[in-house]
Amino acid sequence: MDLSYGNLALKLTIGFLFMVIQINLFGKSNIAPTSAIDQLQNYVLGGIVGGMIYNSSITTFQFTIVLIIWTLIVFIAKFLSNHNVYFRRMIIGSPKMIIKMVRSMST
Repeated sequence: MDLSYGNLALKLTIGFLFMVIQINLFGKSNIAPTSAIDQLQNYVLGGIVGGMIYNSSITTFQFTIVLIIWTLIVFIAKFLSNHNVYFRRMIIGSPKMIIKMVRSMST
């Protein structure tokens, strides 16, 4: 396994920058998930960065392209869910009542 620390640091820095770009692009102040799609975004982004920085057969250019593609996918999903009710229901879902309070009539 021929992996230089410089290449590793460069990939890690690029991954960090894309995380910051995604946070700022989507108007969030932190990476804490506020919905299921945010949680999925965090998992996939972490998997991409974690899986690709240690793989010496993946170039820095390929790594950057994959991060750009993932950012575009998430951006399009967020845009559609904010501007189209159908996609909002499909991507984010709709709330369901799981507990219903019943008042009893006691005297």
